[in-house]
Amino acid sequence: MIEKETKGIVLVADDSAEALGMINEALINEGYTVLVAMNGEQAISIANRMVPDIILMDIIMPIMDGVEACKELKKNSDLTDIPVIFMTGLSDKDYLFQSLDAGGVDYINKPVQFDELLARIKVHLRNSKSTRSAHKALNQIGQLAFTCDANAKIIWATNTAQKLLESAGINTEENSELMSEQIRFWLSSNPEKHGSLWLKDFDKPIQVCFLGRPAPGEYLLRLTNDDEISTRELFCERFSVTERESEVLFWLVRGKTNREIGQILSMSPRTVNKHLEPIFRKLGVENRTSATAVCLRFLSHH
Repeated sequence: MIEKETKGIVLVADDSAEALGMINEALINEGYTVLVAMNGEQAISIANRMVPDIILMDIIMPIMDGVEACKELKKNSDLTDIPVIFMTGLSDKDYLFQSLDAGGVDYINKPVQFDELLARIKVHLRNSKSTRSAHKALNQIGQLAFTCDANAKIIWATNTAQKLLESAGINTEENSELMSEQIRFWLSSNPEKHGSLWLKDFDKPIQVCFLGRPAPGEYLLRLTNDDEISTRELFCERFSVTERESEVLFWLVRGKTNREIGQILSMSPRTVNKHLEPIFRKLGVENRTSATAVCLRFLSHH
């Protein structure tokens, strides 16, 4: 007998054995693999051993409630992208905003309506898969990107972005709060796409660029290090390219494809190609290989 492929791993945390039993049966019948926990501590322990695709979390539980458990889960970089749906009774409404602020993506009222639950699980699994795919791509191309919430608290960051922040001394609670304060004030003014901010009072100057909002209440930002800034300034001065063209040219010289440049700069490959036309003209070349050679030759003398 051939086993059906699971639709995903769902971790369910609820202190009610009856509720756990019903949700477990409903999910298994739909083809999901189910892990169960009776409190927040158990949920964290299980998630650390076997990473789920999505978590259903009761808000009110003994030992550690759902809000605290979600906060702890989000501290683990391997679990940051895992969507958490809270289950709440009528008496739990006071905790609802706290649960969403802790990192939850949605909530469902108890007693649970299984058709509604299954529909929401399907939507959030699809969104999560898309998000994780994008994060993986950004990590693979060495992008200095991170996402934050409306309070400028970092939700997720690529490995290279984390290393750059650490090198600037932004790895302590005090400095992280200082960075958040500056970004929060900047975001409150609704910066235009690709607008930038210089972070002050750290070990090295770092520029933050606003790329867009991938989800409600979430901001995608990109860091710019000294090497990129100085190189782009040289390109602007030598070849009379625009600020945007200098960004495209910088990543072209780094060997990135149009698709990768688009991911880095939050634009379509077609838009990247449109920027390349005036870049080639200003450099006096006909293709990306020649453009790269001209730029590398120029940089070798600086």
